[in-house]
Amino acid sequence: MICSEMKLRANPPGASRLDRAQIWQGLEQKALDAVPYVEAISACREIARMSETLFDREIELAGARYVERVWLDEPNRVVFTRLDGPVLGTITNEILEENGELTLRFQFALAIRPGDELPVTEQELSLQMVTAYQAAVETTLAAVRARIAGPAR
Repeated sequence: MICSEMKLRANPPGASRLDRAQIWQGLEQKALDAVPYVEAISACREIARMSETLFDREIELAGARYVERVWLDEPNRVVFTRLDGPVLGTITNEILEENGELTLRFQFALAIRPGDELPVTEQELSLQMVTAYQAAVETTLAAVRARIAGPAR
């Protein structure tokens, strides 16, 4: 099993400040269409809607097909549970407040599906996931800041 957790400040020095609602909107948009936010995801589409806060999506990640159940717990967290694909498990994106500062925590607990083999080791996969998620967090926050700033004049 591959487990990892990382936290990033939502409002680092020099960046325009975002509030919880703005960050939540970015996480929700990433859940609905991850392509603009996660470089390794080349396709993302909703395939079933159970409620306003629960749906299944199909993604293509690094050339592999996955089905994920997505749970939106506004305004705190998004949980992705991998139902099908070569790597199964759970990924959580969470907005925390620590000492008055907003932080994004990304956690995952994943395992290679029994009977599947990947062209990388679990350690390499873990490193790839951490790198990809850090980039996704930064891209999400940048997209929210760009949307708030509006069109360039």
